[in-house]
Amino acid sequence: MDIKTTILENSLELFLQRGCKAVTMDDVAKENGISKRTLYELFTDKSDLLEQCIGYLHCHMMKYSAKMEEDSQNLLELLFKIHETQSDVIINLKRNFFMELKRYYYPIYKKTVEKFTVYHREKTAEYLRQGQKEGLVIEDINIDLVTKIIIEISNIIEDSEVFPLKEHSRKDLFREVVILYFRGISTLKGIELIDKYIQINK
Repeated sequence: MDIKTTILENSLELFLQRGCKAVTMDDVAKENGISKRTLYELFTDKSDLLEQCIGYLHCHMMKYSAKMEEDSQNLLELLFKIHETQSDVIINLKRNFFMELKRYYYPIYKKTVEKFTVYHREKTAEYLRQGQKEGLVIEDINIDLVTKIIIEISNIIEDSEVFPLKEHSRKDLFREVVILYFRGISTLKGIELIDKYIQINK
């Protein structure tokens, strides 16, 4: 791993844990054991560092998704793997980070949301078509509309104002909302797989 990638990885962790406003370039330099001069040779300013950290996060997400896809035999197995990885701690860290990003670095926030939304929309549509080919998702659905619904559902279950963490774990919400929504658009074969998974994971 080169020095720039190491800085991006360490800085992203700092931003997620302490917030993008509180972390200074001095903190970043200290965390990475480098001088501020070296830091500014690689990044123009804090905004540039933030934007590149988010780009690094996006690349990491794509690689992680690709690995889960590779390890899954079909769409529903992939869905179940995603369910197993739901973490209140991680989701809360990301939510707080993006709330601060929206408040203090709105142009970066806007660009990030647009980029992530396009990515999630394309992947969700791809998964639905995959599910249809596998005989797990019914053919007679509007892919574009269902994709939008799934994305909005995902946004809602990550909103702690709607579903406070103290009352609802994200893993439970994912099961009750996302998996059961998929049950509604599944074929009999898909429904059997979902019901079996729910029964095992009660």
